[in-house]
Amino acid sequence: MTILFIVWIAIGWLAGWFAFARIPFLKQKTMSLQSVPSISIIIPARNEEKVLPKLLASIEKQTVRPKEVLVVDDDSEDGTQEIARQYGVSVLKNSQEAGGKASACWDGAEKATGEWLLFLDADTYFEAEDSLERLARKFEASGGTGIVSAQPYHETDHLHEQLSFVFNVVIMAGLNAFSILGDTLRTGGAFGPSIMCTKEEYVKVKGHQGMEAGILDDVALAKRFQEKGYPIELLGGKGTIAFQMFPEGFKQLVQGWSKDFATAARSTHPLILTSIVLWVSAGVGAGAAFQLLDQPFTSIVYALYLAQCIIFANRVGNFHFFVLFAYPILFLFFLVLFAWSFIQTYVIRSVTWKGRKVKL
Repeated sequence: MTILFIVWIAIGWLAGWFAFARIPFLKQKTMSLQSVPSISIIIPARNEEKVLPKLLASIEKQTVRPKEVLVVDDDSEDGTQEIARQYGVSVLKNSQEAGGKASACWDGAEKATGEWLLFLDADTYFEAEDSLERLARKFEASGGTGIVSAQPYHETDHLHEQLSFVFNVVIMAGLNAFSILGDTLRTGGAFGPSIMCTKEEYVKVKGHQGMEAGILDDVALAKRFQEKGYPIELLGGKGTIAFQMFPEGFKQLVQGWSKDFATAARSTHPLILTSIVLWVSAGVGAGAAFQLLDQPFTSIVYALYLAQCIIFANRVGNFHFFVLFAYPILFLFFLVLFAWSFIQTYVIRSVTWKGRKVKL
């Protein structure tokens, strides 16, 4: 029985490498843009007065300046609009009451006058002065077509954010783009916090038009692009773009990570999904083996899983070693929130986010 237990953990450890084998990042400046396009930055925002200043300040410092910045207020109940106006950006109102992020993105895109569109979540920010230039160079190098999307690096400023480690890994691995199979599998979506495309193609595929408030807009948008034959390229944002998630505390973290994880799993390829399940469950098993089995090799197994977690964590955020050392707890926390997400999605059929109840 002990041997079978260790074999299962070993398979889970290998499955982790299979699902999250590689991750490309946006490079620092190696060449200039052949031509500087006009870029419209669109920021859907609901109750974002605490995080919006950091994003807008980082945009002001960019080596490539956007043509315009459009903050689309989604029925905020705080000072979001006032904060945006202090930075001299354009402020729009979501045309649909309780329309949600997708509606706000569509409204912003309709008003945008730039050739390229960059959708940014309000809790993101540029880490370097040439971050926007890096994104633009990458999009240009990709032929200036389809979507280039970077998952922000998670800068954890508070202890409760350390609980996000597994979620950050799973959300990246779950889009099928970073496995050992390379580009063999169809990309499962895009990263909602940062999406760049041309306005022309966005309009052709009807962008976020008509998407329901409870839908995964990033997955749905990528699907619309793919149906028209446009490519989707996914990247890691380390050193280029980051986000400051859940500054309001543990309750916000629970709501944020559980609101759509069960739904998102449907876009993951079965092979990758199986690998993720094995990786997470065996991560819990490694902790159980370390605690329950009085065998010298259990320490080696625990250390190997820890080393893997450190490598993965370095790709997605600044997670501390002393927290990662207790990684079985992080895996358990993920499983509990995933179960809660499943209940909300398929039993309660509604989630709460930013003070708004959204039907699924």
